[in-house]
Amino acid sequence: MLRDTTPEFRRTFLQTLALVDNGASSFLSGEQSASIGETAVVSPMGGLLFARLDDLDGHTIGVVAAQCDTKPNDDVRAQLHAFCSAAARVLAIAGALAVAQRQSRESRLLAMVNERLHKSLDRRELLTGIVDGVRNAFRADRCVVFERTLDGKHAAVVAEAPHEAMADSVKIDGDLRKVFGGLTLRRDRLPAESATYGRGARSAIAMPFIVDGRVEDAMLLAFHDSRRLDDSDVNALRVLAFHVGLALSNTRLYERERARRRQAESLERVVRILRDTQYVDEVLLVFVVTVSHELPVDCAAYAIEGNALERRAMRLRDTHGFSPESTVKRDPLEPFLTIDDPSASDAIPPAARRSLFGAAHGVVIPLRMEGRLWGMFTVRASGEDLDWPPEERSTFFRTLGSHLEIALANAHAYERELRRAQERETLAEAARTILSYTAMQPLADVMCRFAASLVHAERACVLRWSGERYAQIGVYGEGIEETIATSGFDVEQRAERATSGGADERRVQRLIDGPGYVVIPLSRTASERPGDAIDAFLIVGKSSEARFARDDLRLMQELGALLALALHNLDLYEAMQRANRALQESNEFKDDLLAMLAHDFKGPLTVISGYCELLLEGNGDRPTEVETIFSQTRRLVRLSEDALVLAQTQSEGFSLAREVVDLGAFVAEWVETTARGNERIELDLPVKPVMVELDSNRFRHVLDNLVANALKYSEAPVRIAVRAVNDHAELEVADLGIGIPEEELPSLFTRFGRATNARRRGIAGSGVGLYISRKIVDVHRGTVDVQSKEDAGSTFTVSLPLSP
Repeated sequence: MLRDTTPEFRRTFLQTLALVDNGASSFLSGEQSASIGETAVVSPMGGLLFARLDDLDGHTIGVVAAQCDTKPNDDVRAQLHAFCSAAARVLAIAGALAVAQRQSRESRLLAMVNERLHKSLDRRELLTGIVDGVRNAFRADRCVVFERTLDGKHAAVVAEAPHEAMADSVKIDGDLRKVFGGLTLRRDRLPAESATYGRGARSAIAMPFIVDGRVEDAMLLAFHDSRRLDDSDVNALRVLAFHVGLALSNTRLYERERARRRQAESLERVVRILRDTQYVDEVLLVFVVTVSHELPVDCAAYAIEGNALERRAMRLRDTHGFSPESTVKRDPLEPFLTIDDPSASDAIPPAARRSLFGAAHGVVIPLRMEGRLWGMFTVRASGEDLDWPPEERSTFFRTLGSHLEIALANAHAYERELRRAQERETLAEAARTILSYTAMQPLADVMCRFAASLVHAERACVLRWSGERYAQIGVYGEGIEETIATSGFDVEQRAERATSGGADERRVQRLIDGPGYVVIPLSRTASERPGDAIDAFLIVGKSSEARFARDDLRLMQELGALLALALHNLDLYEAMQRANRALQESNEFKDDLLAMLAHDFKGPLTVISGYCELLLEGNGDRPTEVETIFSQTRRLVRLSEDALVLAQTQSEGFSLAREVVDLGAFVAEWVETTARGNERIELDLPVKPVMVELDSNRFRHVLDNLVANALKYSEAPVRIAVRAVNDHAELEVADLGIGIPEEELPSLFTRFGRATNARRRGIAGSGVGLYISRKIVDVHRGTVDVQSKEDAGSTFTVSLPLSP
């Protein structure tokens, strides 16, 4: 007790021993001290002097006993009594001071923990910041904080004071195993030095830090002398450990929240980067690079190829470290790929785990596309463990995998659309090529070469039924006979359509593919029924026995449909050519017949017309009958002229003999020669010449028809006007006759088109005059229009371009 008490008490005790002039001293047992009684100083024996030590509350806390050679007098007793009273007070004050010092020490330690927690929520910074304060508070020679490593066999040094060049980790022995098991360990005397306690350690105490029910860290205080810490020191360390555990729990919550925020930010950056990618390989590469950059992990992406997983992209943080294998067997990983949740590497079979992760921990995340398993991506711990809470890890990587699946689906759809656009362009080019061929042999040769180059084949041919066997009408490459023999195609037997004609009928019959060849039936239409013969086939072959890919088969199926349509169109084209030749011959015969009849009619009619004029001049006996014969003959002459011009306009030889004339002078000359003396015709001609380029003989026929119609359908005067308007010349023929119904104006210039009111009135006409006139005006690059109102008259306007 004297050794462990205060220096003041020790000095007082020595002074007391000096008072009794005796160096011998001892302490009474409890029974002896109880027998002393109520007196402050007693002398039950002649050679002994006893004095009680009472505290301020009157409780006995000890006894002072002195051996005396002689019986002490009253002065000695009084001095001893005074000493005991003072000593009791000193002991009480020293005890209170020790309690206050322990409380102050605990307060300082807790304040230090809180201060560190306020300065930083980082776990390592918190532990590093408290080791110096704990070491000084307990006057220890060394303070170390250990954490348990992943393998469970070693403890890593997180913080130490003073800092020494010691190992970063120590092997967990029996003592540390107890501490990490949750026990407080106290060693008063250490037999020898050990790596756990450090050099020169003779005593030590170790305390676990319990965080969320688990011991992950432990603090060790080592002393270079053998000492025994009392219960108050142990309790103080336990209080410190409790508060440090709460602080570490707060730091864990903060680190988890920070990790979640960092994961969310990383996920957002990954999604933002993936949004700008378009191709599958680009998506995988960008994904693994971004994830590996955002997280301390190695990342790889695999795609299913048959019974294996082929690596498509990888990013390693340490390029000289472990590298996952490029090809991994699918069977051991199948149970972990059929579920949607990520799988930790600990659950994966050892062989697959070593090939993917080596000795580190990792996660396997399955990838699906359009509802079926597409592949996987793996995340391997690099430098730090992926020992997150299972639900957090599963949620994060499931979300990451979902975004990757969406990006892959978009990229796959984009590639598919791009590929199909290229295929459509290729097939469109093939269609344009087909349209440039009108013969069977060159078309088949071109299509064979096109089909072979489209799917990277070496040979192709088109077979068509010739009546007795399938003959080659187009060939590309050499060795096509070998391909036909390999396919088992029977060129002597005519094939028939085998598929049923149901609602799901396809455009072409399903093709037949095998090792190194494909046979495509060229069905002309999808409406062919079962049993219908197939007249043509396209056969494409490779030099190897590798089968064609699915996209190649689909492309050749489309090409087969196009080639079948081309063959069918070629047949139709040849039939149309034959029909056109027959129609052209018939049309030429009709035009020749019409021209012949019109020409042959005109000669006899001219003779009859001449004799009628002679009869009229000779004042015959029947002038009325002769006049009738003469007028009908002239009508027949006009009809024959219209028929002749109509025949000329329908033939390919219709042409103009153009010359530059004054349109006003041309109209005046026509009236002088054709309608001389006709008082119903009124002329409105310009003073200045209106020069146009026309065929006088052809255009005279236009003027004949327009003026004759105006005179025929009107009894009032007919006005003929010529004028220049901007860059056009206009010829206008207006009458005040019966007019034309408004709804019949659009059909007026058609062949044999006549107004119904003219038929009702019995006015004769063929209906080809206006049609012929419009044809002639069109050839002159002009237009003819009409404005009319029934019973009010009509105005026909011919517009011709002015001559330069």
